[in-house]
Amino acid sequence: MRKMLLYAMIISFLATVVMLAGCGNGVYTGVQDKNESPEIWLSSGPVEGDTTGYQVHFYWSGWDPDGEIEYFEFVVSEGDPIGFNPADTAGLDKWTTTTVHDSVFRVPADDNPRPWRENSLYTKYDKTHTFFIRAVDMEGKRSKSAQRSFTAWTLAPTIQIERPIGTTRTYSTVITFGWTGIDPIDSPQNSQDPDSVRYLWSQIINKDGIYDPTFNIISDLNQAPEDYEHLWSPWIWYRAEGDSGKQTMLGDDEILEISKSHIFALMAKDDAGAVTAVFTKDRNVRQFLVSKKAGPLLTVSEVYLGSYRFLGPDMNYVQSDLPPGVPLNFKWTATAEDYGGEIQSYRYGWDIQQLDDPAQWAVVASPFIKTAESKTYYSGVHRFLVEVVDNGQKITYGKIEVTIIPFSMERDLLWVDDYPLGGYNPLMTDPSEAAHDTFWVDICQRTHDFRPDRDVYDAAAMNSLPPEMRQIGQYANIIWTYSSSITTAWRKVIPFVPESMIGTGTQLTVNYLSLFLAKGGHLLTSGRADRPGGGVVDAFPAPPLLPASFKYDMAGLMSEDTSGVNSMPYKDYCISVVDKVSGVFHSGEDMAPNVNRNLERDALRLMVKESEDMGEDGIANYPGFPDSLELNDLVTCSTCFFNPQIRGFSYVEVYDPQYWMDFRLIPSSRYCYHPIYRMRARNSNSPLDGEAVAVIITKYRKSFEQDIADGKPVTIIPADSFHFGFPLWFFDHDKVYQIMDEIFAEWQILEE
Repeated sequence: MRKMLLYAMIISFLATVVMLAGCGNGVYTGVQDKNESPEIWLSSGPVEGDTTGYQVHFYWSGWDPDGEIEYFEFVVSEGDPIGFNPADTAGLDKWTTTTVHDSVFRVPADDNPRPWRENSLYTKYDKTHTFFIRAVDMEGKRSKSAQRSFTAWTLAPTIQIERPIGTTRTYSTVITFGWTGIDPIDSPQNSQDPDSVRYLWSQIINKDGIYDPTFNIISDLNQAPEDYEHLWSPWIWYRAEGDSGKQTMLGDDEILEISKSHIFALMAKDDAGAVTAVFTKDRNVRQFLVSKKAGPLLTVSEVYLGSYRFLGPDMNYVQSDLPPGVPLNFKWTATAEDYGGEIQSYRYGWDIQQLDDPAQWAVVASPFIKTAESKTYYSGVHRFLVEVVDNGQKITYGKIEVTIIPFSMERDLLWVDDYPLGGYNPLMTDPSEAAHDTFWVDICQRTHDFRPDRDVYDAAAMNSLPPEMRQIGQYANIIWTYSSSITTAWRKVIPFVPESMIGTGTQLTVNYLSLFLAKGGHLLTSGRADRPGGGVVDAFPAPPLLPASFKYDMAGLMSEDTSGVNSMPYKDYCISVVDKVSGVFHSGEDMAPNVNRNLERDALRLMVKESEDMGEDGIANYPGFPDSLELNDLVTCSTCFFNPQIRGFSYVEVYDPQYWMDFRLIPSSRYCYHPIYRMRARNSNSPLDGEAVAVIITKYRKSFEQDIADGKPVTIIPADSFHFGFPLWFFDHDKVYQIMDEIFAEWQILEE
């Protein structure tokens, strides 16, 4: 028993010794063990001495051999371990605490500017840094620092002045400058907004502080930028409210001296501290002369009268004749951007006698008034006036004087012979003058009261000038036949000038045929349509590549101007796209896939009557039109140019061809588009085979029928008009007479 008790006491003592030994010698002796330092290492980041972007991602890890790490501390110092300032890491206040194991550090890169080798438009900056990190354990023990040196680089932001627009460098006394900045991070393709911008402006002052417009101040700004530091504005956040980081106005608080040359320059800064270091004329620098500008550029448009452009306060009115009862709907736009101004207000009025009398204006001046209330006059002379004022109080007036002329429409039929011809042509590429005149006079004499000595207008005898509107207004019905010559009267009436192409003081011939239709007149147009002109393609300011859209191509292929919707072919004839058998066509990628235009294949063989558009407004209303229309035997003889065994007929214009509508993603023809005949090409594989070459013009007949239904007074006969995209003389005369009899019956002038 004693032996067992002794063994138990020995075991208990040894266990106590072991326990005390596990707590360190200090527990037994009363002296605490020394705490060991934690360790840290960088697990990922730039290679030592590497060059990298200014946003650097570091990863680190650590451990404590006798406890746990509580947090980490880091500091980023400028310079490498040899060249950095030791004070940057001295003191706990220099270190930042974190508990995470990685972070992205954005460091400055604003030293050593030089042109970027890949593109001299950009400036490259860099700066060397050293990253230090250490671990701290639960008892506040710090590890030795892990460190990594690297060089951060970036491309300086660039900035482009975009306003005032245009190439003029003569500005007003109040100028709005606008710009766009781009900050390429490591390439122009990888970019973001700059952080901030600042600007300077000054008269052109030389090194002696004397005004000198010949001094090369831009070169001096590049060579000695420190000399201009006092002229720069404070830095402005690029995304500041009110776009104040993207534009500024000079002249509202500053005084811009007239007839003096000035400079305006911009500098951008990125979030790495790199700044624009190169100043380039017309990029981030504008050198300009301050002048008394004439005023905003004002464009006034009206559907029937066309568009006019005005500049300045002179009161010379554009004059135009107009039939009675035509509603006038004016609209306008103005710009002062070419000289750095901004539009402050518009107002308009009719027959104003005293400009400074607000009561005589139709509205109170406002920046939002850009259309006038519809106005209809039945007699007299009336003056429409638009006033536009910019923020420098410069004024432009738009002035249009309208004279209401008689439009009795009392006579039955006028034939405008706009197809000048010569003598007999054995190849029959054209009829003789005598044959053509006989053909059309015979047709016109199938009406009630046609007199060749009174009711024929020979345009060639009038130097290809169109008949005056007063003469047009005497007739209820007009036939206009034209050639493809660029000197025809037709070509002087229907051209349309897109809004983007109107010049200051532009004088446009009013398209009175459009007015004639709007007044309830009835029109038949027909003629030769091969290169370079003829037909509705003459509405374009210059011959377009074919096919051409009136809405999208009127102002050119790359233009966003869609004002072509107001041209006569689109607005009145309801034609969206024009094409030709013979012309200058799109090619390559600009042409529809698998379409190759070829005159030998595409030429017309004959025409067949429309069979798809059988609604109440279409060809179903004209059962007397022949089912087909073939070339006349006179022009298909064995020695004739248009012998079908050799070639088909090419004087043909084509409308809304499906291959082009599909290619240009034009969903469908207009609601008022109604074909009469469709061509059959020499080869059925032609993209023109089955396409329309003649249309019924129903728009105004339906309008007047609606007026009658609404109980409005109507003094004209509501009837359709017609357009044939080829000269009718070349086709079977008996069938042409049949067509014309049906048309004259529609117009109610057929001699029974």
